Amino acid sequence: MFTLVAIGVVMTYSASAVYAAQVFDSPTYFLRRQLFYVVIGTALFLASTSADPEFLRKHSRLLIGIAILLLMAVFVPFLGHAAGGARRWIRLPFVNFQPVEYTKLAMCVYLADYLSRKKQAITKGSVNVFLTPSILMFFIFILVIAQPDLGSCIFLFLLMGILFFLSGIRFRYVLLAAFLLVSMLVVLIWMAPYRMNRITAYLDPWKDPKGSGFQIIQSFLAFGLGGIKGVGLGQSTQKLFYLPQSHTDFIFSIIGEELGLIGALAVIGLYAVFFFFGNRLAQRCRDPYLRLLAFSLVIFITLQALINLLVATGLIPTKGLPLPFVSYGGTALVFHMISVGLLVAIDKRSNFYRKR
Repeated sequence: MFTLVAIGVVMTYSASAVYAAQVFDSPTYFLRRQLFYVVIGTALFLASTSADPEFLRKHSRLLIGIAILLLMAVFVPFLGHAAGGARRWIRLPFVNFQPVEYTKLAMCVYLADYLSRKKQAITKGSVNVFLTPSILMFFIFILVIAQPDLGSCIFLFLLMGILFFLSGIRFRYVLLAAFLLVSMLVVLIWMAPYRMNRITAYLDPWKDPKGSGFQIIQSFLAFGLGGIKGVGLGQSTQKLFYLPQSHTDFIFSIIGEELGLIGALAVIGLYAVFFFFGNRLAQRCRDPYLRLLAFSLVIFITLQALINLLVATGLIPTKGLPLPFVSYGGTALVFHMISVGLLVAIDKRSNFYRKR
């Protein structure tokens, strides 16, 4: 985690310095803010390593309730903050807080608690056990899509589906959920022309190279310029106002340009290592709740990383999801670091059970 965070700090400065100097008259504007979030995230990571997973279990309903209230708060005048046509933030002193990032973590805790308690009903193949969380999650999806944030909505749906599957749901229910997801996406895309433009840009970005296909084409150019060894740290040309969101959603493209295929594979390898050891940690847990919570936290991070990497390389349509630990963004970085701290806490608790 800290290796990825260190890479993120360096690449955030490299990708944002020119833009920050132009817009904020300070090349270190984003660097200073990212370092501030790293300090906060590290403190909360250390605190969460000593957290009691059972405490989270007892208060899982409260945690998901707070998530719903925070998602509703973004629509409150003078409290919610809008940017780029989206209303996703709550304005706080010195920082803006993005409730959907907290919601992802709260959803992991809530579903791990609920599904572990309903293990017997799940084993019997009862579909009724999934109605309560499905209705609750549907309400959350409505609040998230109203912001609008389709990328996070899809991520939450995938996370919920994976946890349902891991808990033992019958495969026919998974297929039904996939059908509902596809149907929902078709409707949402049809309702918003800009989303349809993303689909057409994904299918053929060169059809509109100066419009909807511009961003992904610039990402392709970044990888092409990088080659095997890269153009050198700090030497990217795509970050010079060619590639939009080069220090956030498309920071992996700048990594590919400056550090080349070698650097890009190294970053992918770090996520693979994280997934491997996180999966081993979860499998060591004897308690069903701890095991499912550990799996959910690992998936929370690696699934988001996978989606970001697929977007940057043009393998799926553009989604506004950051690269965990690496992309600039305070709320996401802090809650990703808290998630790793909780994984450490779970491992401590599972070791305690094993010794007993």
